Amino acid sequence: MFEPSSKKVMLAVLVTAFVVQTGLVYSDDVDIVLSEDAVQGRKLFHDGSCQVCHQLWGQGGFLGPDLTNAASRVDETRLASLLTVGSGQMPAFEYDEHDLFYMRAFLAEIDRTDVGRGQLRLGDPAGGTSPQAAFAAAVIDVTPPDQVLAGFRSFRSGICSACHFPFQTSVVGAPDLSTVVERVDDPGLRLVLSEGRPTLGMPAPAPTLSEEEAEEVISYLHWLNVNRSALLQETARRRERRSIDWSGLAWWEFR
Repeated sequence: MFEPSSKKVMLAVLVTAFVVQTGLVYSDDVDIVLSEDAVQGRKLFHDGSCQVCHQLWGQGGFLGPDLTNAASRVDETRLASLLTVGSGQMPAFEYDEHDLFYMRAFLAEIDRTDVGRGQLRLGDPAGGTSPQAAFAAAVIDVTPPDQVLAGFRSFRSGICSACHFPFQTSVVGAPDLSTVVERVDDPGLRLVLSEGRPTLGMPAPAPTLSEEEAEEVISYLHWLNVNRSALLQETARRRERRSIDWSGLAWWEFR
């Protein structure tokens, strides 16, 4: 298929690219200096064998998600719930308030932009150009009623947003919730919001939703279905406006 000379050229190009990439990776002068609190959190991270299931900068186990940027995705309430109550296959740890503080400090310092990113991010999440951020901004722009907005916030602060993505089936198989009210009635939604669907791999929401919060989430899901077209268009419009500063991207995905 290829002439011997062509194979040699191709091999030379690949070797050169590898050498250049290696030089860029190992010339990175980023040095992680953790605070005393973060060091205590790192100790808890290793003592709990978190690295067996989770990754930092792509290094570690693959049973759980990469935690390099967990501080950006998970608020304090949700983190406390995950660490002390557990979720799905993740066990609960007997952490007190000091331990939770140390773990938050460790994850926050790992998530600093000058340290690196566990996944390549195109666009500016703060500017509403990432998929999740664009959708959240679209929801606010459509000005939902207070009950719907409260349901949206409960949805985002809990485990739901970790698996369910706007207008698509996620990589873990979680369905598009903008059409869920067409498939499941309100009593069924209340049951899912209280017990989950363990047989389908969906754990019960954590933190546990109160009856009022569950009703707010259901109101949000109905509103999401009614306004699906407008939200889809607004989300796409915001994504089209995204700008990428290629010079600001790390040469290596996991710095």
